[in-house]
Amino acid sequence: MPINCEICLSRISAVYHTGEHITGWIDLVAGKKPLHVEALSISLRCHSTVGWQEVDRSLPQIVHNDSEAIREPDYINYTGDKLYLDQTQQLLQGIYLLPRGIKRCIFDFQLPSELPGMCRLPLGRTSYTLQVRLQRYSKHHKIYQKSLCVKQRIELRDLRPATSSSVSLRLHLSRSSYVPGQRIAFEVQPTEPATCRTCLCQVITYRSEHPAVKEKRVQRVLDESSDSAGVLHLPLCTPLMTQLQGEPIEISYFVEAGSNLCRQPLRLPLWVGTVAPPIDAPADARTDSPALGYDNLALNENDSLGATICERPRHSFHIRSRRSKAKGQGDHLRKLRRPKKPSYVLLAWRYFSDILFPRN
Repeated sequence: MPINCEICLSRISAVYHTGEHITGWIDLVAGKKPLHVEALSISLRCHSTVGWQEVDRSLPQIVHNDSEAIREPDYINYTGDKLYLDQTQQLLQGIYLLPRGIKRCIFDFQLPSELPGMCRLPLGRTSYTLQVRLQRYSKHHKIYQKSLCVKQRIELRDLRPATSSSVSLRLHLSRSSYVPGQRIAFEVQPTEPATCRTCLCQVITYRSEHPAVKEKRVQRVLDESSDSAGVLHLPLCTPLMTQLQGEPIEISYFVEAGSNLCRQPLRLPLWVGTVAPPIDAPADARTDSPALGYDNLALNENDSLGATICERPRHSFHIRSRRSKAKGQGDHLRKLRRPKKPSYVLLAWRYFSDILFPRN
């Protein structure tokens, strides 16, 4: 029976906000042999990493006339990392556990308010981990880890509308503060009849440190509309905006509107946080919406949907339950319509019955 070390949290789901306490306990269970513990410690780490490849264009491309081989281009690996938090607590030191003995230790960490939120992106990530280090006499150390979901607390209660205008176009937003899953009401007014296009965009900036300081900017369109007045949907699993400048990962959002008569499109920034002000949208776009919008605490961009019902917000749970129910009914009808394969037992019975009892 090997040594077992279980990390337990006081919450059912490992979802926290910056500024909160992370409390729990560790159950250390010895195996069939006695366990001599030199030291037992637990660490809370917050680490951001980025990395991508680019073609090295500084090297000269030499082409030989007597060679038809295609030379693969050389790549440069740009990487960057930053350690935001590394707290360690010493739990045990110099103890002896009998075979199958159990020792429980309690830990308590305070999350600073200035930390970034957890995110998993194509070219980088910010992760939070609890790491337990078990040190034994004259033996190698054992490491146990548990991942946490920590989101930055961003409360936005600004109800002021935002407007941007030019000679030929005017873009108006009822407000600029939202949470993931809400709808963004917009209105575009051209001075002359024209074809307009409004987009909701996400911009992620990655910063590397090695082998050189460089930025990579990735822009993605989340939703778009060609109507003069309507709503844009902010995805429920989108990461929150970042407030710290000069970090390895920066995330921002904006609404862009353009037309065939406007050379330079209009842009208005958006603030995406954990708590947004009351929805100030048209009556047709405000059905079954809560007074305040809260970020989904039990779901992020890469986590499963298996979180507890009590930790899901109202604006996300009902939609997902209806969709899953309709999808299940469609799969059931599709299975009924599918032609069934004959049973092998039935085929064998028919074969032997035709041999033993031939039909005249």
